[in-house]
Amino acid sequence: MPAPELSWITYELEAREDLPLLAAEAPAVVHLPDLRPFATPVDKARVLLESAAEVEHALLVQYLYAAYSLRTPDEVDPARQPALDESLDASWPRVLMEIAREEMGHLVTAQNLLLLLGLPPNLEREDFPPRKDLYPFALHLEALSQRSLAKYVVAESPADATGIDDIVALARESAGDVVNRVGVLYGLLGLVFSSGPDGAGSGDAAWDAMVGQLAAAAYQQSAPETWHLPDGALHPDSAERQGAPEDWEVGGLRVHRVADRAAAIQALRDVGEQGEGPTGGGETSHYERFLGVFRGVPGMPAFPAEGDWVATRGVPTDPRVDRIADERTRRWARLADVRYALLLGFVEDYLLSTGGERQLLTGWIFAEMRSRLGYLARQLTTMPHGDGGVAAVPFTLPDQLHLPPDAAARQAVHAARTRAAIALVEQLQAADAPDRDDPFLAQVLLGDRARLAYLEAPQPATSFARDIRPLFRMKDIDHMREMVDLDLSDLPAVRTAAADVLRRVKSTGRPMPPRPDAHWTAGQIALLERWIADGCPE
Repeated sequence: MPAPELSWITYELEAREDLPLLAAEAPAVVHLPDLRPFATPVDKARVLLESAAEVEHALLVQYLYAAYSLRTPDEVDPARQPALDESLDASWPRVLMEIAREEMGHLVTAQNLLLLLGLPPNLEREDFPPRKDLYPFALHLEALSQRSLAKYVVAESPADATGIDDIVALARESAGDVVNRVGVLYGLLGLVFSSGPDGAGSGDAAWDAMVGQLAAAAYQQSAPETWHLPDGALHPDSAERQGAPEDWEVGGLRVHRVADRAAAIQALRDVGEQGEGPTGGGETSHYERFLGVFRGVPGMPAFPAEGDWVATRGVPTDPRVDRIADERTRRWARLADVRYALLLGFVEDYLLSTGGERQLLTGWIFAEMRSRLGYLARQLTTMPHGDGGVAAVPFTLPDQLHLPPDAAARQAVHAARTRAAIALVEQLQAADAPDRDDPFLAQVLLGDRARLAYLEAPQPATSFARDIRPLFRMKDIDHMREMVDLDLSDLPAVRTAAADVLRRVKSTGRPMPPRPDAHWTAGQIALLERWIADGCPE
């Protein structure tokens, strides 16, 4: 359920020696959303958690869109190529993609916290309407620029950030309003999940001080008892449906399974340290990395201002499929939207399911993220829009976002979307000569047909076409050939080399795929092991 519009109130702070949770020294003022319409701690937790999930989803697609908008190194002069070389740690595409991956971990952790409170998963997000006041800024899919980058810096900044007044001014100009810090949202959740005014915090001094400062303002808004969840609001039995860390944790993507209050507080603190709020864990925060792109770091230039050299392709702002004039490009964009719908459906189904089915869903999720939707997003920025410039991935939310509670009904939704994907690929192959023998489309079609057969008549066995082949992106195939002299289109050869492939993806020395791409998760590796144990079925 979307969060309502909320006003913000400015509070004067005073130290409170009678409340140990509060910081001994506090800034002069704190800006806080007016949560008085949400009278109970559970009401506050729900609106804050649903908003947090929507914010993470919105930031995720915006960061991905910005990353895909960047030119490749061979499209700029040699002096500027390092900034766009994704193999380099501080390059702009590398920074954006890594932060986007981490936002996916934050999104799944937010779902786990919702489940802990007995609430359903929430994969909604703002879709270009007027902004919500708990969002940092209105969602816009746009090419990376100083103006958009300024919004990202400010949204991810800690309360005590200094030396960024010029960026704040540019962010406000870009957003047309104040840019809210995401750290406030997570700090308020830290307050709500604490047991009371004298309850223990996370144990991290910086984080607990920030929560304490927010508490000083929150207690002026309403009484302390309206801010702290009672023990009875927590549902530890939800843990089996929550996102499991071993299914997700790879490449900086951290997921927290939360079964009690202490675990919830540590999860919120960890999200804060990785991106939103104060940092104290020894890693570079989202704020610091975005600031490094904006200002420049050793070996990398500052991001160019308007009128300087152009780092991005001519992608549209807030793309819509029906606005794409080029017919072939429009068909590819529709396919990207169907794959986005499949991805969101698989994620929600994973959070509603238990048992062995989750292993298949994990494989399908990562296949869509890495080798399906990721490929399409890059491909679209090479295709003509038809009215000038190039296209881009629309990230259109499906009409039916939330899945039904019944497992069979959820499978029916997946099957309908898979049929739509198959029909689109067949249209592409029939309509345009370049697409007739396109290897990506051919492999997608094989995988989707195998998945549809499973969904219409489920079988216990795994499938190479449905579950294993889609785990490899096009560029991973070339790398695997170098390592094990294997062609994924040759199934008998894959069966023969399956054990070596498994060893390669499990390797800690030279794992596959190599950096900068994220390695396989434990869940993906388990799916490959299951396929081998099933006898390597087609």
